[in-house]
Amino acid sequence: MAISINWATKIINIPQNYLTDLGGGIFELNVNTFRLDLRDIEDNEDGIPFQYTHTHNTEVTLGGLTLSRVVEIIAPYTITFEDGQYAVNLVGANNNIADRTNVNQVSVRSSNSAGMVTVNSGSGLTAEQHAQLMKTLTVAKFLGLK
Repeated sequence: MAISINWATKIINIPQNYLTDLGGGIFELNVNTFRLDLRDIEDNEDGIPFQYTHTHNTEVTLGGLTLSRVVEIIAPYTITFEDGQYAVNLVGANNNIADRTNVNQVSVRSSNSAGMVTVNSGSGLTAEQHAQLMKTLTVAKFLGLK
């Protein structure tokens, strides 16, 4: 079942089967996939007359580090997860979904971080940073500083 928007009440409904089941009553919502699905609803015939549900700032690489995307649900829109006793981990973007969620039995777990960094592989250091670190460690070892 897909997500839906009640345009009259401004409630975004998320059914449990839209979420990824991680087992043990824990589910995951990929926020980037969610925002793309919201855009698909907004640009169809029924959604075009209404204001956007959210803003999106994509990943930004700054000084060799990739900062996470940000998705903000805009007031007056709120989110309702299908009621039940389960937890939802929000992944893939910093967001305000927990703040815009209508309270029921579902536990919504946000993992926002002002310094969230996306690393695809390795240590996250550039080749130059790695070389400088190795040089510093070699000098420290030579001086007996460990």
